[in-house]
Amino acid sequence: LVYHNYHFANEVARQVQLIGQGEDYNTELLDLVATAAWLYPTGFLIDYKSPKQYSLEIAKTFLQVSKTEKSKANTVLQALTQAYQLPQIPSSPEGMLLADAIQAHEFGHQFFEHSPYLQLEIDLVSDQQFSKKEWAEYILQRLQDVHFFTGSAKTRFEPIIAGHLLNQKQISRKLKVENPEKISRKFQEIEQRTPRSGAQTFFRTAYRNHINLSAIADNKANIMISVNAILISVIITYVSYNKSMTESNPMVLLPVFIFLVTGLSSLIFAVLSARPKVTTLIKKDDNLFDRRKNIAFFGNFVHMNLSEYEEAMDHLLKDGELLYGNLTRDLYHLGKVLDKKYSYITISYNLFMVGFAATVITFLIALFT
Repeated sequence: LVYHNYHFANEVARQVQLIGQGEDYNTELLDLVATAAWLYPTGFLIDYKSPKQYSLEIAKTFLQVSKTEKSKANTVLQALTQAYQLPQIPSSPEGMLLADAIQAHEFGHQFFEHSPYLQLEIDLVSDQQFSKKEWAEYILQRLQDVHFFTGSAKTRFEPIIAGHLLNQKQISRKLKVENPEKISRKFQEIEQRTPRSGAQTFFRTAYRNHINLSAIADNKANIMISVNAILISVIITYVSYNKSMTESNPMVLLPVFIFLVTGLSSLIFAVLSARPKVTTLIKKDDNLFDRRKNIAFFGNFVHMNLSEYEEAMDHLLKDGELLYGNLTRDLYHLGKVLDKKYSYITISYNLFMVGFAATVITFLIALFT
């Protein structure tokens, strides 16, 4: 089994200790319920659809072999019996504790990470396959059936369940109105499968790197603009006031002409690199749904009026898929602008290098011939 396995039993037993400590249960009761937690998934190995009977039989055999006192054995068996009767309310402290521990593990922080293993296990063992829509409805129903019984579990896990319900309802709603394959290819599972802090760190680092690279490109462009502008101004001024030298040695005009052409070309490409580029993906005739997909950059939302922008932002901040999609598209187009910047600045530097070298060589030839 890929879900009801050793890891499952170990995590449920761990939750028994954590929840029980919050309820100030005595150590003996915690140990007995932890024993029940280890025995709980054993029945799934024998009869996956009706595991309760076999879990109880295995538990009775284990308790008899280990010569457990009758009162303690009854506590273990009662905890198991009541845990299997969920969503019925357990009638004893041990039943409540085990039920809460099972649900805390199944529906805790890693619920969306673990649920694919449950789906795989059901498929492998019972040969029951779910469509994406059916599985979404099944998961939603399971979340709606979750009830915690101890104060400690309610405090810790009910807010988590509420968040899971909100996410799962959004997924189910989209699967009802859109193509399920399209839904699964995009960004709906980022917050489920990727830690939120990891996604935030990625976008923060990527944006910082892009902005730093853009600043470097602008600095390089400014250098080229300044150098070429100064040299062109000096050459034009010098040639204008020294016509006698050009008349006596016309060959001197060749390196001057070469540098003026290459220097001016280099300056133009440097200006193109430094010139602000505003990416606009939203058209005036786009509907609001399409506009919401590209509002991370000001060039896209300036064509919207304030009410449209507020409505789009409201939808964006409520929908994790739409939010990450906006950031991803904005980062992509920021990279496209950055690529064009570096292409222009590379051409500018190459023109300056070739032009300067050609100018020096032709000047030396003109000087010594």
